[in-house]
Amino acid sequence: MHFQPVRALITRDDDDDPRHEALHDVAGILPAEPQVGASLQMFLESGKVMRTSPVHHVARHGSELVVDTANSRYRLKLSA
Repeated sequence: MHFQPVRALITRDDDDDPRHEALHDVAGILPAEPQVGASLQMFLESGKVMRTSPVHHVARHGSELVVDTANSRYRLKLSA
């Protein structure tokens, strides 16, 4: 299945880490499906580009993706 860029809301679990900017239901565009071993990248509506450390695990739960990296867990709510 080919993944098309999709609008999504991203939330980082454990958002009280002072090393990271807070992310709670931040809107943006997910240009590609997250892949294990690659960085998760998302273009935020604020104009920023968010990139993570390499992805360790990806799980799909309906219209939500849960993405684990070395440092964080992200929840992406995909637009229908």
